[in-house]
Amino acid sequence: MRLTLAKFKVKYFERSVLRWAAVGITTTAIDYLIFIALYGSTSSVFGSNLIASIFATSFNYLTHHRWTFKSNQQHVNTGVRYLLNLSFWWIVSSSIIKTLIAIGVDPKLAKLVPLILIVPINYFVLNKIVFNKKI
Repeated sequence: MRLTLAKFKVKYFERSVLRWAAVGITTTAIDYLIFIALYGSTSSVFGSNLIASIFATSFNYLTHHRWTFKSNQQHVNTGVRYLLNLSFWWIVSSSIIKTLIAIGVDPKLAKLVPLILIVPINYFVLNKIVFNKKI
């Protein structure tokens, strides 16, 4: 019985990670393309990042809730935790981007750098805190 349960957990975890990666790649593309388009016309890091984040985040939240983590929680529960998580990472991301651009890094590259910090941590935050079915 334990072996079967262990195999089930590995199988579910692997599928969950694959779905998370697919959603993440799509979200990143949406976020990146909108940011670059807006930054090119406004030169505002925070404004461009905010608008890009709103569109990308809407897609990300709904897709993760329904498909990646198959959450059965009400949106009011997961939504608050998701927005707190998002707000924290948006501030960190925007600050890193702003700093990199200020020291001369191309905005197209600067937008990608925060992902190195955020991506490894975010799966576990989303899976264990935001969309956790036991909370």
